Amino acid sequence: MRLNLKYLLLLWGLLSLGSCENKEDEVQASTRYLNQFTNQIIGKVNSKGNLIEGIKAGSVFLQKEKPVFVQKVALTKNTNRAQVSKQTAKAWQTAVVANLKRVEDLKTKHQSKALRNAKLAQALNKLTKDYRDILQK
Repeated sequence: MRLNLKYLLLLWGLLSLGSCENKEDEVQASTRYLNQFTNQIIGKVNSKGNLIEGIKAGSVFLQKEKPVFVQKVALTKNTNRAQVSKQTAKAWQTAVVANLKRVEDLKTKHQSKALRNAKLAQALNKLTKDYRDILQK
């Protein structure tokens, strides 16, 4: 019986190691997706002549693409350090911080207009909050 327990523990250990698959490519793809996603949101905000319309276009895009965005973020957050290199993990963290800052900078860039227009301020705050909530959950 003791021998069977040792084999069972050994088998369990080997199976545990096998489940730690490498997710390097997936995390790198998620990092590229995050950068592209943020570029598209900012592009939509800046593409319209009317800033409120641009922010609405960015919000519509965010809501439309949210399931894929959430999936990419969750995949990366659920990846442990043994599944990716330090370089890839750092690249993801750097991309998250940089892209959060880029979206938050929209508020700074349009602060004077937002102070004069409550609807604009509300739309801008909602867009940045929705984006931030996905990355920080």
